[in-house]
Amino acid sequence: MRQMLAVMMICFVATAKQADAHAFLVKALPAVGSAVAPGATELKLDFSEAVELVLSGVDMTNSSGAAIPLAHLAFGDSARRELVAGLPMLMPGNYRVKWHVVSADTHRTEGSFTFTVK
Repeated sequence: MRQMLAVMMICFVATAKQADAHAFLVKALPAVGSAVAPGATELKLDFSEAVELVLSGVDMTNSSGAAIPLAHLAFGDSARRELVAGLPMLMPGNYRVKWHVVSADTHRTEGSFTFTVK
């Protein structure tokens, strides 16, 4: 009986799948919910794992919902965990950043956050 149980456990462990991972936002600049001085020139989003640039995107709007154009989205690090986009001159007010990324293992995550320019 013990041998049968041991064989079953080995089979279970050998066929178990690795847990599915997702890329989650761990840090942003401007920071989530922050109030920043005028003059920010870059938006940086750091994720918990590598992301696929061509399958990911970032949009930004002001408090009235008008789109804010972002400069070319690119990797900010060699690990492919940081996305960087240039910002235009931002006027004082509230801004919403909406992002979606696909991790290297093809799982999609998305989210949004706000920040304020003083």
